[in-house]
Amino acid sequence: MSTSPCQPSRQPLVTIAIPVLNEASLLPGLLTALRMQTWPREAMQVIFVDGGSEDDTVPLIRSFAETFPQVLILINPNRLAAAGLNLALSHAQGMYFLRLDARSRPAPDYIETCVAYLQTGQWMGVSGPQIACGRHLAGKAIALALNHPLGAGGPSYRRARKPANSDTLYLGAYPTSLLRELQGWHEQFAANEDYELNHRIRKRGGRLLVAPDIHIQYIARDRLRELFSQYARYGSWRVETLRLHPRAIRFRHLAPAVWSAALGLSLLALPISPWPIWLILLPYLFAITFASMHMTLFQHPGLFFRVWLAFPTMHLGWGIGFWCRLLTKRLPCAIMSR
Repeated sequence: MSTSPCQPSRQPLVTIAIPVLNEASLLPGLLTALRMQTWPREAMQVIFVDGGSEDDTVPLIRSFAETFPQVLILINPNRLAAAGLNLALSHAQGMYFLRLDARSRPAPDYIETCVAYLQTGQWMGVSGPQIACGRHLAGKAIALALNHPLGAGGPSYRRARKPANSDTLYLGAYPTSLLRELQGWHEQFAANEDYELNHRIRKRGGRLLVAPDIHIQYIARDRLRELFSQYARYGSWRVETLRLHPRAIRFRHLAPAVWSAALGLSLLALPISPWPIWLILLPYLFAITFASMHMTLFQHPGLFFRVWLAFPTMHLGWGIGFWCRLLTKRLPCAIMSR
């Protein structure tokens, strides 16, 4: 059976769940994208789950609700996205359940295309590739690094050029009944909750699709400190995934942890010999320098140094988060701050 979606013969109700926490600066872009959807508004149930925002997030949502017939605003005292998604799931009325967040920018036909693929019955979850973009100069540099295979790796959910099976999805769209059968997201996870959920879907025989004609963008962070904290959390919670699902881990998931451990050991060996650190650093520095030049030399020459710095920020953040969680079962407070 072809992977191309057929046009849906009907327009079922779709639930869109959006966890938010102090997202006033990013939320307007998402709200605009929702207003531009080709899917009819009367077939959209939009559920915002607020973790206790102290900015203008909730007033923005209330203003948005005036233009949509079915908008819910729920309070998430747990504050974590996984708990918020489960809360939204408990109130979901739609046949399909789509996750979005304030950093996502779905194309106008995003909901329509996701539903069309789900209606073929071939897939238990679908999404488009996660394409990073930036609002400001620093964010654009970080986005370039994120989109490069050397940055966040080369999984299909980031780089699919044709419809492909995937281990996980960026945000994703699912049948609501499936999510309820699986009891939703694992609320223990403060990050990596999507991968854990998608692993359980695949474990029961479900197939996940990443299709390049499902268009959605991700707004990258603007500061290296925020990027470091983000990837430290990713690395940290990958340890919990490893403990819960040992067979779910791929070598590419552990590459930053292996590299950061080798770098740390080579620093300890420095009083004895400088060769280990050179063997670790020189190939790495060559690789990130070449990648940064390749991406910026002709189109973005002013971004070279920012892109170059983004690579070790991600890799060291991930590795430090992984080893902190593995050895101490926690992350330092300074890393946990966003």
